[in-house]
Parts: sequence; structure tokens; C-alpha cells
Amino acid sequence: MSRRMCGSAEAAEPRLRRRRSRFLARLLLAAVIPVLLAAFPSSSTASHIYKIGFIASITGPGASLGEPERDVARLLQDQLTSARGVVGPDRVRHAVEILIFDDQSRADTAASLARRLINEEKVVLLVAGTLSGPSLAMVPIATEGRTPMISMASARAIIEDPQTKRARPWIFKPVPENLHSAQKQAEYLKAIGATSVCHLYENTAYGQDTFASAGAIFPAAGITIVYGDAFDRTATEFPQVARVRASGCRAVVIGSIPPAASVINVAVRERAAQVRIVHGHGACSPDLIKTAGAAAERTVMPCGKILVADQLPAGDPVKTLNLKFISDFRRFTGGREISTFAGHAFDSLQWALIALRNLPDGLSLERQRDAAREALETKVKRWAGTHGFYTLSPEDHLGWKAEEFAFVTVQGGKFLILPRDQWK
Repeated sequence: MSRRMCGSAEAAEPRLRRRRSRFLARLLLAAVIPVLLAAFPSSSTASHIYKIGFIASITGPGASLGEPERDVARLLQDQLTSARGVVGPDRVRHAVEILIFDDQSRADTAASLARRLINEEKVVLLVAGTLSGPSLAMVPIATEGRTPMISMASARAIIEDPQTKRARPWIFKPVPENLHSAQKQAEYLKAIGATSVCHLYENTAYGQDTFASAGAIFPAAGITIVYGDAFDRTATEFPQVARVRASGCRAVVIGSIPPAASVINVAVRERAAQVRIVHGHGACSPDLIKTAGAAAERTVMPCGKILVADQLPAGDPVKTLNLKFISDFRRFTGGREISTFAGHAFDSLQWALIALRNLPDGLSLERQRDAAREALETKVKRWAGTHGFYTLSPEDHLGWKAEEFAFVTVQGGKFLILPRDQWK
């Protein structure tokens, strides 16, 4: 009995050591595998490809804005392809396809494209609308299709119902508004003592919004619009300028985009040289200077920081981001100059990618769109974009403040930051 017990103990010892070794091995694997999975997300691409519908005004009157936006979409598609898409919260990787379309600066074309992308192409979300008019035409379609839409246009009505003043639940935009522009313009006009001004605006949704915004902001700053009038975006003759001279206003605020902004800029400079010219942020493009030439000199306007990124203080948080993006953009386009509108496309697409990175694998398309919308409202917090910082919420689908604008002037054929202490 004693020998059997002794013999059993001797035989059990190696088995115990083997069991301990296997236990420690399993323990080690349990600790290491999650670390490896986190460090190296699934290399297999999921069968479902995320699609982003991208609609810009690549041709037509808005082409000077839409072309750089298209180039940014192509650049980011190239980068997404190299990175093999995006990785979701569950570490599943999805390829991303950006479907790029031209609305020809037409509202009806934009609406038709939006329907196609939502219903036939099954996009998760839209980055759509260079101009306010086409963007507004797509708003009811995206809303009815319960598809998030990120506009690259300016008008407040794109994201907020003018009647209820409530945020449109499916529509977002990272683009400064004409109300923001009007605030900065009012600060400048007040600083130079211009209390009576004229306002000329193109007869489009964007132009009308600039006039309405000035009317909402200027009176509180003690500024009266003594003469306001619209002009056609394709006009070459401007009888309005004679009325500007007759009004005696000290400054003319122009609500337009290039090339129309440039053409009327030249007309005002030639026939009413004594008045100051103040543009809105829709003119923040190298095309303003190319087309207006010397007439653009000494004009002023509020612009996104991307336009003057190299002049920002070293400590500005968005300077590094902008300089990296500008370098990538120029290399990809063969040296094309940056514009504020390229920044609009970059910010809009980055928001779309934030939404996609927050989608768990396996959701239906309907649930993907729901989750993308929710991610935009909850994940974009103190987010650094090309124009400054953004914080979105269910009540605010822009989340940006006028203080983030850079106020600039044109000098020597370039946009230069005009510090407040030099407003005179």
C-alpha cells in the first residue's frame, strides 16, 4: 500500500508539471492575443464596402469652388485606398468608395443625383452641395431617405428649418455661415467708422442669404444699409454702381463668389473708387485675385484659416493640420493653389470618415445611416478642422464660431492676415 502510494506520487509529479505548464501557456495566450489583435486589426476586408456619395458643382457658375472640392475627394480616395479603408470600433476593416458626381451648379441636377445615390447606389451618407441652392434642393431628399448629408455650402437654412429654428436632423455642414461673415464685417465697418454702407449681392440663394444676414447683424452694430440691390451672377453691366455713388455710402459689401464677385469688384473699383470693398467668405479664393487683378487690392473679407495657414502663429492648433493638408493637395494636383473651398471638402469628408469609423460591422444600411447620423452628433467634439474647432450636438449641426475666422486683405496679389489693430 505504502509502495503504491509512493509510486503514485512519483508518477503524479510530472503530470502536475505538465498541467502547470499548459495552464501557464493558456494564461499567457489569453493575455497576449487581445494585445496582438489591437495592434494588428483584421487584415481581411469585410465584404461590405462603405460608399460615400460626393456631389459638387464641378462645372457651371460654381466651378471655381467645386473643382478644388472634387480634387480633395480624389485625394482622400487615393489615401483611403492606400490605407485599405477604415477600421470600425470592432476592428473590422471596410474599404471606402467615394462616388464623385457633378451637379453642374444646378439644383435639379443635384436633386436627381441625390436620389440616385441614396436609392440605387446605397450610399451610407452624402457629402453634397457646393452651392446653397443645390444643397437646399437635396435637403428634403436626404431627409426623406433618412441619409446623413454633409453640405459644403454656406446658408443657415441648409441645416436649420427657417420656420421652426430647429436643426434639421439629417443635415450637417462644417462651412461658416453668412451670419458669421456679417459679424466680422460689422466689426470691421464699425472700426473704420462706416455707419452707412451699400450691399450688392448676386441673385442666388447664397447672395440673398448674405443680404439677409447683413440685415440681421448690421443694425445692432449701428450700421445702416442705405442701398441694397441684387445682380445676376452672369452680369457684365452693373447699373447698381451708379446708385452706389449716388447713395454716398462709405463701403460696399459684396455678397458673391468668383468669378461674379471679381467682375462686380472691378466695376465698383472703376466707377466708385472712393468706397471700401468688403467681400464675404464666398470670395476667399485665388480666383478672386486672378480675375479681378489690381482691382482686388485692398479689399477685405473674413476667411477660413486655411487660406493664410502659413501666416498663422506657430502656436495655432490648426496650423500644422492645414500645412500638411496643403502639402498633400499641391502634390496630388500638380501644384494647384489652395482655396477655402478645398478646406470645406476636406472637413466634410473627414466628418464622414469619423461616422464610418464608428459603425460596427454587420449593420443593415438603414442602421448604418442611423448610426452615422448619431456619430456625427456625438463624436465631433472640439474637433480641429481647416477653419478651426468644431463641436456638434443634436441642436447644433455646425458647431463653429465667428471668432475662428481670419480677417484678411489682398496686398501684392496675395491674401494677408489683417490684424485688428490695423483696421483703419
